Amino acid sequence: MTEPTRVGELLPGVLGEVVDRAGHGYDRWAELVAQAGYCHHPIRLAGRVEHADRQTGEVRPVYDSEREPDGVLLKACGTRRESRCPSCAATYRADAYQLLAAGLRGGKGVPETISEHPRLFVTFTAPSFGQVHTRKAQGRLVLPCHPHRHGARCPHGLRDGCWHRHDEDDPRLGEPLCPSCYDARAQVLWNALAPELWRRTTIAVQRALGRLVGLQEGELRRLVRISYAKVAEFQRRGAIHFHAVIRLDAATDCRCPGCLAPPPEGFTPALLEDALQQAVPAVGVPCPPVDGGPDRYARWGEQLDVRNITRDSDQAGELSAEQVAGYIAKYATKLPRASARASTGALAPTT
Repeated sequence: MTEPTRVGELLPGVLGEVVDRAGHGYDRWAELVAQAGYCHHPIRLAGRVEHADRQTGEVRPVYDSEREPDGVLLKACGTRRESRCPSCAATYRADAYQLLAAGLRGGKGVPETISEHPRLFVTFTAPSFGQVHTRKAQGRLVLPCHPHRHGARCPHGLRDGCWHRHDEDDPRLGEPLCPSCYDARAQVLWNALAPELWRRTTIAVQRALGRLVGLQEGELRRLVRISYAKVAEFQRRGAIHFHAVIRLDAATDCRCPGCLAPPPEGFTPALLEDALQQAVPAVGVPCPPVDGGPDRYARWGEQLDVRNITRDSDQAGELSAEQVAGYIAKYATKLPRASARASTGALAPTT
């Protein structure tokens, strides 16, 4: 491709297509491409549209794709996977950002008083299934992966650690130090049960919040409602963890965005965080038995990161609505490191 004289040899059809594009029908072709949002893998529709007069029975053609330059009508694929189509993923990411930002700071039909509601950005991590190669950095200083005593070895005879200072693109990142020591079966079960674990966690948080304020679950539901939006991300080791935005609203009969109201006095971000700290360690999902092994439960990892969402991020440990919305929207389109599943529970104005 560096020698122009060899383009025709490497790609015989390229020159002919370039000439065809620059000839008759180019303007219409460019218009179709623009309408499809410059999608990398557009859907090509072929067919015609006809109009039938009910009174006379006359049928006349309205549109026929044969009239288009390539005989097809282009439509954007609409995927959110950036690895497949960056242009469509960018559209999805921008839409997701606007929806999440509106659910945190107001706008687009949501009152601006929404910024006064308790709002938390929470990261739920997976447990450890064994040591893997990681990159540890403090600023520009990169630390050894897993320092170990000289001569120390695992039960399978491999070195019980790693002194390498891994680069960001090191292919070993996420790989087990010892494949035999790593509990790969447990990780497979964890990934399969993570959605059910999340569902049970939302129930447990509601109940923990009720215990903290001294109310039964039914009484609490008549006072407040927990809204959320989450995205699942795959870590380098292949385990899922969740990033979630959790907001506390007053329970209202009408659930339209314009009727959102702050919860009663006393329901603060600190109270919501206490409910999370109580509920998350207690939630578990029984795993199906594997080869007659011991009973197992899928649980969250020990690292639970909770950040308060404020109007600005000047305070340490707190995030702004724009930062959180951008973070969730970014990971909603990242694959394979982030899954393409994002769910909301009355956080965005469309729900």
